[in-house]
Amino acid sequence: MTAFKFWLLLAALGLTAPAWANDFQHDGHNSHDSHDHAHHESADANADTGALAPAAALTHTDDIDAALANGGEPIVADVLGVVCDFCATAMNKIFSKRNEVAAIYVDLDTKALNLVLEPGAQLSDATIAELAEQAGYRVAAVRRGAAVIGG
Repeated sequence: MTAFKFWLLLAALGLTAPAWANDFQHDGHNSHDSHDHAHHESADANADTGALAPAAALTHTDDIDAALANGGEPIVADVLGVVCDFCATAMNKIFSKRNEVAAIYVDLDTKALNLVLEPGAQLSDATIAELAEQAGYRVAAVRRGAAVIGG
């Protein structure tokens, strides 16, 4: 029986997977939309103080730099629980559908959603948080403009 069929059988029987299965389920990416990201969030906090890592600067990619050159507004959102390529794909899928977004990059190293908006477009912090939640994540902070431009 494949892992996917196993998870379907559990769901059909109304059973939940044991705690150890959360890591297996994530590694297999069989049911990421219903996956509980709580174990990801604990990895985002500093073990000694519970504080988040220092705020990340905008990650520069060709798309990000081109959108900045066209006059777009840079935004960096610290996202709890973004740890793998599948996590990044989920965020990309939600945000890339928005007309306001000129460029997007999810940086797994800094756990940050990097956006550049189309010139003149606006996307509120609340909307960014709602969109991240649709992808299954929580936003800890949103920073904009010169505050996020790194060297």
